[in-house]
Amino acid sequence: MIKHIVAFDFPESGKLENIQRLKRLLEKLPDLIPEIKYYEVGVNIIESERSKDMVLISEFENIEALRRYAAHPEHQQVVQAIQATGAKSVVVDFEF
Repeated sequence: MIKHIVAFDFPESGKLENIQRLKRLLEKLPDLIPEIKYYEVGVNIIESERSKDMVLISEFENIEALRRYAAHPEHQQVVQAIQATGAKSVVVDFEF
């Protein structure tokens, strides 16, 4: 199994609206992409110098399934929407 974790930082302009809109878009993907085995989107509730605004935690059967998810047109639409906000992200993928 592969765990895929993405943490996002959003620009201050329109931050709350962008976070809520993109959270809703991300949460639709499990119904559209069969490779997803587990999917959770969380919004940060405690601000600190080290905190991120939002996190995605997902699981896939193997690396090939993660790659199919990444290339899936529905996922790519959400990626484009996230990029349009100017959000920055960090990613960790690992086997478990």
